Amino acid sequence: MAKLKSNLGCISSLFTCLNSSKKKRKNGKKNNASDNKRVEKLDKLEQPPLEKRPLSPPNIGSIGSCGSVASARSSVFFETNEGTDDEWFQEVDSFDSFAKHEIDGQFFFSAKDDPKISQETFEGIHLYPPIPTIDVDPALTSPVSTTNMETLLRSYQYGEEDVQQSKQNKEATEIAALALEHQAQRLMSTDKKDANDIFNSTSVLLEDLKLPGIVSEKGFPGALTEEELEAVKRFKSELESRDPIYTEIVRSLSVVEKEAYSLCRWLRSRKFDVDAVFELLNEAKEHYEKAKKHNFYPNLEDSLGFARDVFLSQYPEVYCGNARNGCPVMYMRLGSIQPEGIKCLLSIEDAEQVYWNGMKYGYTDRLEEGRRINPAFVRTENMTVYDFEGVSRSQVNSDTLDMIKVAAKVMNSFPETLHCLLIINAPSWFGLVWTVVRKVIDARTASKIEVFTSSKKGIARMQDLIDNSQIPSDYGGAGPSLAQAAAGVSAANGSNGASKPQDSSSKVVVLNKVMHLKKHQEKRKDFELKEGQTMTVTIYTRCTNGATAAIICEGSESPIIEKDVVGKDDDTPYSMVLGEVKGPGKFDVRLKSISGPGVFLILGKM
Repeated sequence: MAKLKSNLGCISSLFTCLNSSKKKRKNGKKNNASDNKRVEKLDKLEQPPLEKRPLSPPNIGSIGSCGSVASARSSVFFETNEGTDDEWFQEVDSFDSFAKHEIDGQFFFSAKDDPKISQETFEGIHLYPPIPTIDVDPALTSPVSTTNMETLLRSYQYGEEDVQQSKQNKEATEIAALALEHQAQRLMSTDKKDANDIFNSTSVLLEDLKLPGIVSEKGFPGALTEEELEAVKRFKSELESRDPIYTEIVRSLSVVEKEAYSLCRWLRSRKFDVDAVFELLNEAKEHYEKAKKHNFYPNLEDSLGFARDVFLSQYPEVYCGNARNGCPVMYMRLGSIQPEGIKCLLSIEDAEQVYWNGMKYGYTDRLEEGRRINPAFVRTENMTVYDFEGVSRSQVNSDTLDMIKVAAKVMNSFPETLHCLLIINAPSWFGLVWTVVRKVIDARTASKIEVFTSSKKGIARMQDLIDNSQIPSDYGGAGPSLAQAAAGVSAANGSNGASKPQDSSSKVVVLNKVMHLKKHQEKRKDFELKEGQTMTVTIYTRCTNGATAAIICEGSESPIIEKDVVGKDDDTPYSMVLGEVKGPGKFDVRLKSISGPGVFLILGKM
């Protein structure tokens, strides 16, 4: 539901798994704050060696090949059944149709459904440590180019480095890599955990990453070894000799990413194993070619009938500002997700259009903004914040899993685009969620995750990584609100700290209500407009039973506007602009079922 990078990015399995279990947790000892007064040294936190076993050959399955999970709601979605059925929980818990498959994309690759994790699973972390950074990467001594492959080597860029400084930097990198590896080991452990366990693990990681010296990430252009350079040469050569579509996929972010960075990004996702990278490309090929025929859906209003901000009002995954290192920052407020509102807008299959549009147009725009702010920014990664405040299990139903499958098909074309993931406001039952999440992510992904149980501590970490001018006002920053960002308002780039609208015609969704109506039932939603304000009200539904919609001013029973809203085809999304309402005044939107139950989404923009 970013899943599903893009204002949408990848719909993370974190969201998928919110409904992971209805089973009651067994009583156990909770961590006491006094037990965690000091952070233990890294060497004391090392776990016993995990069981070693031979690595199995890569089996990069497309999530699209998963058997579709039948929705227990499907045809009755537009009746008034609310909540989630037991069958959904059982399917997610058992992972019969999901976790056995591997997921590729912004957040996931080579996920394992085996609780016994071999030490080799963590190998990629130490080889290519995904270290969270607070500065733009230092400029190389010479521009990198695939026409002169030697420029990709560290030895070419830095020659004979200062021995003492080089040694210190190497040691810092090794310590950081080990810290990230241990974070992954703690999080991927099969031991049962509660939210405090996971948060304490994050506290240890952050303490261990306070390092002297310069930490150098591996696998990037200008930092390659001779062996990695040979892999780049082979990868480039094979791309040139194969179907051109493979090159197109690898260079799908070419408007903001140079060829050397594209090649290395794909290779980092598979530890510079060229054969494994082509397996991933084979999985991405079919879905990429399908979207290419439609130019990756540049205008959602033309293809779906509504703008991006309308979808984001139901699935609030929004880019707002850039981190200190230049990475775009995407925020996901899971408590504001409205699955039934999403289904009023589009079918599960059509969600693919939103994801492609987000990655090919929205995401690249954010990367270009990062490069405009700081020309030295060369990454094609984003930083992500998942806010669990207000999350309830009823927000997830079996349609969620189907949407994740659709999104995963898109994200196979964009590996290694996550810089780090902050989870804030993790609820007390987050340990249950993590038990499931652990099964569908890989160790490298786990090493990028930081979990905070409180908003205060989560925001403090955000402030470490993101300048206050770029943080949304929702989190106390000087940037625009997430609703404004969804409508196209950008974070401040000047010294006065004022947010800037990208488009003077941008409108913000200020009225957002999903209504469930029984037969002949009437419901209403109040709103108020001030002098000079005008709101456009639109209703979305898939219900052919229909409803009479009216807007009434307070103190009057005569409607200002009244229309019948009836879907044209059964189970096909339909919308109607109810009309414009001008302030000042207090109003309400009323819907009354005509012939049967239904679900309607009411949106007001001004």
